[in-house]
Amino acid sequence: MSMKLTAARVQRFESHIKRSHEGVVFELMVTHDHLLGKAVELIWIIVQDRKKGVGTAIMRQLCEFADRHAAEIRLKPASKSDYVATTSRARLVRFYKRFDFVIDKRKAGEITGIPVLTRKPII
Repeated sequence: MSMKLTAARVQRFESHIKRSHEGVVFELMVTHDHLLGKAVELIWIIVQDRKKGVGTAIMRQLCEFADRHAAEIRLKPASKSDYVATTSRARLVRFYKRFDFVIDKRKAGEITGIPVLTRKPII
């Protein structure tokens, strides 16, 4: 049985990631969709030292957290042109697909043209 997803649990998990990975910018938010239920929205993940497995480790932990709470994860990948990403949006989409994220056809390009990626919980 899954644990209830609450804002407090998400904040504790977020704090855990920040303490475990010094210098990483990481921000989550709990969102609620009447059709889909609660979800964890990944707002920011910025890892300065790429290619060292830090981003992969954080994403594994985030996926395990979401699975324990039977929550979907949603995100919009940034790109270099957003002035916050260190790589291309296409490369980030490939990275997230390694964690079973898919492009949400219902939300892709609604206003910004930026794809929305979602990952269903593995229960």
